[in-house]
Amino acid sequence: MPQAMHPQASDLIEVFSALQGEGLVVGLRQLFIRFGHCDIKCAYCDTPLCHVDLPRARIEVGAGNRVFESWRNPVPWDDVFFAAKRLVDSGPRHESVSLTGGEPLLHTDAILALAPRLRGLGLPIYLETNGHLAQAMAEVLPVVDQIAMDIKTPATTGLPPRFDDNRAFLALLADKDVFVKIVVGEGMSDEELGAALDVVAGVAPKTPVILQPVTPHRGVGTPPTPSRLLEMHALATSRLPHVRVIPQTHKMTGQL
Repeated sequence: MPQAMHPQASDLIEVFSALQGEGLVVGLRQLFIRFGHCDIKCAYCDTPLCHVDLPRARIEVGAGNRVFESWRNPVPWDDVFFAAKRLVDSGPRHESVSLTGGEPLLHTDAILALAPRLRGLGLPIYLETNGHLAQAMAEVLPVVDQIAMDIKTPATTGLPPRFDDNRAFLALLADKDVFVKIVVGEGMSDEELGAALDVVAGVAPKTPVILQPVTPHRGVGTPPTPSRLLEMHALATSRLPHVRVIPQTHKMTGQL
């Protein structure tokens, strides 16, 4: 894993302040720490920089001012905390810190080191993850407050499903604030969506589920038609009690 190569430091893509554009906390102001590297490569990925070795990360100077410094990777954890605290001290209230990526669970040592200090700033820890690295999730579980867990399907990712890994992952989160996000596209069948829904229904059926229409990126990904989206929602609500459709709103509002 990347963290093993650089003790006490991690490769970052960026640190910035913005409105959360996805999931149950959509529209809330968050401080984002975007880690580099990912263990999968989804067809629709809108963060291609997570698949390359970035020599430098961009670090916002003031919350939302979109003025960035360029810091050499890997960034020492003390400096990551400094960057986060500087944004917190610059004015607007943040609801939480989003640890995102890439895949932040490739950086468990960094999370364990940073999360208690970030909590000390009065900020809960919100983890955005691809939802299949159960062992890594177990390691950081005590220092994470809310989890946005993906269940990825072949129709939108172009990758084989990892439903058994998803089940093991979700089973860890019985006492946590968690929701599941499933990206849905035009080519997704009822069988494939049903298989993803069954992961939740079989492990933690009261978990909120977000159906997120895929956002086309570089010509890849076609969202469902309005009528198909209603069909998908109907299928989901026939199996689970808490289902919403929420698109990527940050793409609409010009957030990062």
